[in-house]
Amino acid sequence: MRRTGQPYKIYRVDESDAPETRGRSWAGDSISENIQLCDYQTIAPTLLMYLPRAGRVLESGCGLGRWVFYLRERGFNITGIDLARPAIEMAKAYDPSVPIVFDDVLHSQYPDGSFAAAISLGVVEHFEEGPQRALAELHRVLRDDGILLISVPVQNLLRKLLTNRLKDAYRWYRKRQGMVFVFEEYRFTREEFRSYLESAGFEISEVVPDDFRPPKNMGLYADYPFLHDRHKKWELNALGKVLSRMLDALSPWVTCAGVHYVCWKRRLGFPAPLAEH
Repeated sequence: MRRTGQPYKIYRVDESDAPETRGRSWAGDSISENIQLCDYQTIAPTLLMYLPRAGRVLESGCGLGRWVFYLRERGFNITGIDLARPAIEMAKAYDPSVPIVFDDVLHSQYPDGSFAAAISLGVVEHFEEGPQRALAELHRVLRDDGILLISVPVQNLLRKLLTNRLKDAYRWYRKRQGMVFVFEEYRFTREEFRSYLESAGFEISEVVPDDFRPPKNMGLYADYPFLHDRHKKWELNALGKVLSRMLDALSPWVTCAGVHYVCWKRRLGFPAPLAEH
């Protein structure tokens, strides 16, 4: 499948913060709060269904390690890697035995075929040069029949129709005032990222929305600060909840924050059809 154009870029105000913490939603959160979020995330049943109970699992770009903690508690042999030393230190302070190590998602220490499965949740979109190197590394460390479960921000319908235009207008206005913006992440259409995965040597077996289930929310919460509940993180105020119910009744794809793919490694050079359910 050929890609046309470029995924939509999200920018943030340049606050000259440390590179290892840029784009990280965990800043200011506790470990326990992060672990509790896993049960609210709509992809949790998919992870539990597809990840192998036997064999090693890698989380590539684990941050505070909430999924490492969550899946480890459920019997999975999982290791997390990340370059954010503050996050690793927080995770180790919470549990010194947690298998989270300092390592690069673009070039890790592990030999070819080291893992039966890998997860990558909200990571590869942060490379402005594109996700190709990160996907190639995931392909390399998986064994030949390995499974990849990966999420990226999605260009949902509301973002295409309204959110992107508002963000572009805001950035144009602020730049005229002298504010400096830098790249934060890409948001992909489902078709765009399917193409990246196919080119990297993965066969997709399932595609599902990635968001939080009520009372929490990720898509509207991330895009519209005026819809935030003042007292509860990742929850919407009364107006936001009404909008969320109305739009979700049409389809979860209208406002969901991300798209999640269940993929199987295949040998490069042997094309395979894509399927979506």
